[in-house]
Amino acid sequence: MSNSSSVIAQLKNIPLVGINLGSVANAGQILPGSAGTHYQWPNKDTINHWVKDLGVRLIRFPFELQRAIQLSTIDGLPGQGANLNQAFIDQWQIMLKLIREASNGEARIIPDPHHYMRLHRYQTDANGQLTGALYPSDQAGNQDGWKVTEQVLIQEGNSVGGGSWSAVHLANFHQKLVVACDDPMVLGWGLGNEPYASNSAGAKDNITAPALETLYINTMNTVLKALRNSSRKPVFICGLQYASAKDWATASVNLQSKIVDPANSIVWEAHAYGDYDKSSSGKYEDHLDAISPTVLRDEIVGPFLTYAKANKMAAFIGETGIPPTASGRVALKNLLDKAKVDKVPVTLWVAGPGTDGEKMSLEASNHAETVTMVTPYFAERITQWGYAQA
Repeated sequence: MSNSSSVIAQLKNIPLVGINLGSVANAGQILPGSAGTHYQWPNKDTINHWVKDLGVRLIRFPFELQRAIQLSTIDGLPGQGANLNQAFIDQWQIMLKLIREASNGEARIIPDPHHYMRLHRYQTDANGQLTGALYPSDQAGNQDGWKVTEQVLIQEGNSVGGGSWSAVHLANFHQKLVVACDDPMVLGWGLGNEPYASNSAGAKDNITAPALETLYINTMNTVLKALRNSSRKPVFICGLQYASAKDWATASVNLQSKIVDPANSIVWEAHAYGDYDKSSSGKYEDHLDAISPTVLRDEIVGPFLTYAKANKMAAFIGETGIPPTASGRVALKNLLDKAKVDKVPVTLWVAGPGTDGEKMSLEASNHAETVTMVTPYFAERITQWGYAQA
């Protein structure tokens, strides 16, 4: 089955390599969080550096979903039928204006609600009652008054008191996001980041892999029906198990046949990190100077690219990153060269104010050589989306 479409086929001159501006997804457990403390919007200096000075034209924009929508004061979940948060829309428009000015309107942006098929709810006890517990100040950006949260799945029955914020509400959110936030620079719409199964007994978000697959497929189908009332642009759908590139042929094998897009314009998104142990975890715990030059290209991303080509899938590497070592840079360069040949766009993890403490942050001084290496790729374009053409 092919998910190529007239929309995807008509996309031309797509930037090959870009970045994740990920700072609005930081500290998602703090609801909704304080801008400037728990997360930061990309500012003019950040955007001018990456977009104007270095030539970035492809931006994946992860954001915490619960910062974009009005929340219930009872349990912290989005209200049923809630409107978008006006402060989010205003900041989005400010960011768009800065990116437009820095790129002469040439940038292409993929908004991505970073939700993992989960929401943060105020903490409950074993009886399902709210505890009202607060984070210690040193766990909440040295601020007081932020309630402790727990993760719950986007599904029926996740709200305190027996209600829910589930597929139909997520669909409503996406439809409102399209109406409020579309722009000529928006390439398409991310439908959520890295859904994963969890076998943590007793956890509020515990779910088996088969159950997650069913939940995810049904949720995506509900979202797509609603979103297509407002936009025909491509959607970017992550694979299961953290959008695993290396495990796509097993973890995500049923998605293409069972997720149905009325506009037939799905781009399938995989994530991949070049750990020495080939786990693709992005933890980079050891042997950082001995990462194989082929591990990202062949062993981590390779299985996804092979599958995508065989199944005529429009493919996207939405996240990839390396530790700040020479061997990591060689592995990344080999992946980017492969992506260029195969016409598969890549957005690097991660940039944005406040991300420089992360191991893979391109804002950190120890990644200066990485930025120098990847900068020429920002000027590369693909004439058509690889694999999706019949």
